[in-house]
Amino acid sequence: MKLSKLYQAMIDNALKMDPRPDKLIKEDIKKAEKDYAEAKGPDRKFFDKESLRHPYHDTRIINGSGDEEVRDVMVGIDIGVDELLLADRLIEKGMNIDLVISHHPCARALAQLHKVMGIQPDIWESSFGFSRDTAQKIMKDRMEEVSRGLSASNHTRVLDAAKLLGIPLMCAHTVADNCVTTYLQKLFDKKKPARLSGVLSILKGIPEYQDGMRHGGGPFILLGKNEDKAGKIFVDMTGGTGGPSRLFARLHQAGVNTIVGMHCKEESYKVAKSEFFNYVIAGHIPSDNLGLNIMFDAVEKRGRLNFLECSGFRRYRR
Repeated sequence: MKLSKLYQAMIDNALKMDPRPDKLIKEDIKKAEKDYAEAKGPDRKFFDKESLRHPYHDTRIINGSGDEEVRDVMVGIDIGVDELLLADRLIEKGMNIDLVISHHPCARALAQLHKVMGIQPDIWESSFGFSRDTAQKIMKDRMEEVSRGLSASNHTRVLDAAKLLGIPLMCAHTVADNCVTTYLQKLFDKKKPARLSGVLSILKGIPEYQDGMRHGGGPFILLGKNEDKAGKIFVDMTGGTGGPSRLFARLHQAGVNTIVGMHCKEESYKVAKSEFFNYVIAGHIPSDNLGLNIMFDAVEKRGRLNFLECSGFRRYRR
């Protein structure tokens, strides 16, 4: 299929798997339309018009026109200049690679990572009854912190390498994270594990987490014990990057007992511990793999792809 069709298949599936109500998704797009209508001069000229179509600012075709025919794809959790050089070397050795896909964003998609963090307060509002004003205020400082941190990055480094090597490149971040979040939340809601041991058992029955265990990065209990009651489970794996630590007190008030996440920074660990949460780390790379695989299952309904696994990615079909 053409690169533009593959990209659109990812977007279409992400919209279906988005944990937010359609109303909140449409509000994101309407806001972008308003911002574009009000933009003038350079702000209008360089406005990211993709945001008028969908709210996943960290998913973009980085290098390519969209007309490229794609059959053989090299996929990695992280793609940098080194992986692009690896792709170029493999092409020299006779391997066909039509496209390189990175899960984690680069170029403009990385510069815009903080913008998708608005997904998280939307989830708190729709799932836990937070007021819109409260949810957005909780996230505001964290989004600004991430934006400041990203501003120092050399955003075009990987893009420039892809251009020089003539390799089509795209990144698929929140479009995959939506998939793992919704898949696991539905799974836990259906199976309703009584204890943390049951939460772990469910995760360890999934191929991507078994692969994580094989390489020393599988699920484990960060806070709590096997015999502790799981209670209400919140899967927290989408919306760019980790939210603010002060969220935990509000989640506790909303009745959440157990958080299942990809990872947990030290500050969040300390706050979650003080709030007496159970916290299960599913594993970062296995969770990213699960999200990518669910996404690719949807994409492959429109055309079969051949996968070259690299940088932590493992293809499992369902």
